[in-house]
Amino acid sequence: MPRVPGGIYTAAVLSAVLAVGAAPPSPLPLLTIVALAPLAAALASLTPDRAGRLRALRAGALHGAVQWGLLLLWVPRAGLRVGAWVVPGWIAMVGSLAILAALAAAAFHHLSTRARWPLWAAAGIAWGGVEWVRASGLGPMSFPWMGMALPLVGIPSLAQGAAVVGEIGLALMVAACGGWVAQALRAPRERGLRALVGVAAVVLLTSAAGAVRMAVVAPEPVARVLLVQPAVPLEVKRGDPAVALTASLEAVEAALPPPAPPVAPPVGGALVVLPETAVPTRLDGDGVGALRERVAGWALRMGAPIAVGAWAEGPGRGGNAVFVAGGDPEAEWPVSWKVRLVPGVEWTAGLPDGVARGTAPQVLAMGNGRQFAPLVCIEAAGASPARELVRSGAEILVNVTNDAWLAEAPWWTRTAAFHQHPAHLAMRAIELGVGGVRVGNNGRTETVDPIGVRSLVLPAHVPGQISVAVERLPDETLFTRGAVPFGPPVLFLSIVGLGLLGRRGAAPGRDEGVDRG
Repeated sequence: MPRVPGGIYTAAVLSAVLAVGAAPPSPLPLLTIVALAPLAAALASLTPDRAGRLRALRAGALHGAVQWGLLLLWVPRAGLRVGAWVVPGWIAMVGSLAILAALAAAAFHHLSTRARWPLWAAAGIAWGGVEWVRASGLGPMSFPWMGMALPLVGIPSLAQGAAVVGEIGLALMVAACGGWVAQALRAPRERGLRALVGVAAVVLLTSAAGAVRMAVVAPEPVARVLLVQPAVPLEVKRGDPAVALTASLEAVEAALPPPAPPVAPPVGGALVVLPETAVPTRLDGDGVGALRERVAGWALRMGAPIAVGAWAEGPGRGGNAVFVAGGDPEAEWPVSWKVRLVPGVEWTAGLPDGVARGTAPQVLAMGNGRQFAPLVCIEAAGASPARELVRSGAEILVNVTNDAWLAEAPWWTRTAAFHQHPAHLAMRAIELGVGGVRVGNNGRTETVDPIGVRSLVLPAHVPGQISVAVERLPDETLFTRGAVPFGPPVLFLSIVGLGLLGRRGAAPGRDEGVDRG
C-alpha cells in the first residue's frame, strides 16, 4: 500500500479542512463525500495494538478540534461583540466535539483493523453512530449543527433521500463513501480506480433518483404568509431595554404594509411572521396590557394573526417563545416555548438555565385554520422538534431567528453561520415533505419548498416585507412516520463491532503504511 503522505496527523487536518470546505456558503458541497478519506486511510494503516489505538484517538481529537474550531469560529468572532465569556464557552464546545471525533476515529480504527470490516462499512458505522450521538443522543446537550450530510442541501437532488432516512441516514452514506474512497487510496491502482468508480456511481445514482423525485412530486398549497424583516441593529437590540423595545416596535410598524381596502383580501394572508424577539420583552403576565393592545393592532391592520417572537413569563429570565397574536388583546394568545436551548450559551450542565426551557413543542394555528410548526432559532437544526410538530398536524415550518449577531451590513460583522443556519431548514423540509419560511431580524429571510429548494425573498440587512405562498406534499414522508430510525441501530452496530467482532483479532501481516513523522 502507498504510504500516507505527511503522517496521520496531516491526514486528520486535511480531512477537517475538506469538511469545512464543503460547508455553506462553499460552492463545493461535494467535498463532504471525500472529506473523511485521508483520515480513514491513515487510521486503517495503523497497527491494531494499544499504540495504534492511542494514535487513532489523538488523530481523531485533532480532526475534531480543527474541523469544529473552524466551523464554529463565528462563535467567538460574533460573540465578542456581546461579551468575552463566549470564548471559554467556544473552547469547551470545540473540546467536547473533539472528544466525540476521537471516539469515532477509535471506533473506525477498531472496526477496520481488528474486526476487519470493509472500510466503507466501518466508516459508515463509526462516524454515522457518533453523528447520531452528537445530534440527538445527548439529551439537552445534543448539538445537531452542521452535520456531515448538511452540505448536500446545496445540491437538492442529492439530499432527497432524507425523506426516507433523514439527515443521519444521509450522514451514514456520506461517511461510507469517505471510507470507500479511503479503500481506493490504499488499494493497488486498478482496484483503487474501481472503488472510485463505485463512489461516483453511488453519487450519480443518488442524484438521479433525487432528480426524479423532485420532478414527479406535486406539492399542494397550504397558506400565503407575510414575512416581515425589521432589521433592528444589534447595538440597539442589546442596548438599553426601553430603547430597544421602542426601536423594535417602531421598526416592525415601519416594515408592515399599509392595510388593504375593505373590499380587498387581507394583506397578511393566513399569517404574518415576525422574527425571534421582534418584541424584546414579555407578552404575557402582568403589566403588558398596553403592549398587547399595540401588537393586537398589527393583527387588525393586517387582517391576519401575527406570529411574533417575544419573551414568555417563566422562572429566571423567562423563556424565548412564539406567540400567535390576534386582534383581541384580552384573549389568551397561543404560545410555543423554545424547547431546544443552545448548549454552553443558553444551557450548561450543572448550572441553572440561562432561560426557561419549554416542556414540549406546540403546534400553532394560522388564520385559515391550517397549522404550522414554530421553530425558534437553533430548533431548525436537527430532526427534533420539527418532526414531532409535523406528526402532530403542522403543515408548514416557520423558523424565526435573530441573526443580527451573525452578520450585519458592515462586512467585518459577517460570519459563515449566517449561511450555515438557513441550510438546516432546507434539510427539515426534505425530511418532512413540508415547505417552510425563515424570518431573521436582518436576514436571511427565505422560503424553502417541500423538496428543499431555497429562495432568498428579501435582501439582507434592510427592513422589508413580502407575501409568499407555502406548500407541502400531500403524503407523509417515510421519515415523518419514523419508518427508518437510523440512529439507534447504527449505534448498536457500532457496539457489536467494537465488542464481539473485535475478538477475532488483527489481520495477519497488517501493513502499517503511515509515515509517523
